[in-house]
Amino acid sequence: MGNWFHFLLHTPLQELDISRQKMIYISFHRLVYRDVYSITHDHLTTEDIIHDAFIKILTKNAKIRSQTNIQAWLKKITRNIALDHLRKSKRERQFLSNPFNYVVIHNDYYEKFNMTKEIEAKFKNNVLHQAILELKPEYQTVLILFYIHEKSYREISQELHLTESVLTQRLARARKKLLQQFSKKWYSMD
Repeated sequence: MGNWFHFLLHTPLQELDISRQKMIYISFHRLVYRDVYSITHDHLTTEDIIHDAFIKILTKNAKIRSQTNIQAWLKKITRNIALDHLRKSKRERQFLSNPFNYVVIHNDYYEKFNMTKEIEAKFKNNVLHQAILELKPEYQTVLILFYIHEKSYREISQELHLTESVLTQRLARARKKLLQQFSKKWYSMD
């Protein structure tokens, strides 16, 4: 096992054949996995941290002061990266849990995700409008007045010359019919 340290620290990885590169990574992984997992308690996070530590060690290996305890040095670097990751994750969770923080993310992934959600919302809105147009005119009217024009029960009942109890019933029936129409349209598209 000690042989892989020499390759890791003294030979550029790209100069080694694939089987030796795998052997080095697997040996490093075995060396540090338990330590990192005991910090993170999450397999995927542990794998990410080990990968990051491996890359950092490859780029920083010239800074080794002595060859006496390379194993301890490798473990220490990896533990420090794991602890940094936990501190960063904790700060992010605290930041996001504060309702007064507004996060603007300028990341292609999130922009694509938001765009996808926006397109889906517009599509859903179109399906909803189509479903409303297929309802009886009396149901369409109460839904539009209540949800789109944001009128109160009193205003709608005065405008349509209905009692509030009749309006309440009509609105409930309209919602129920709308849900049926929308569901039929929405789920038939899958």
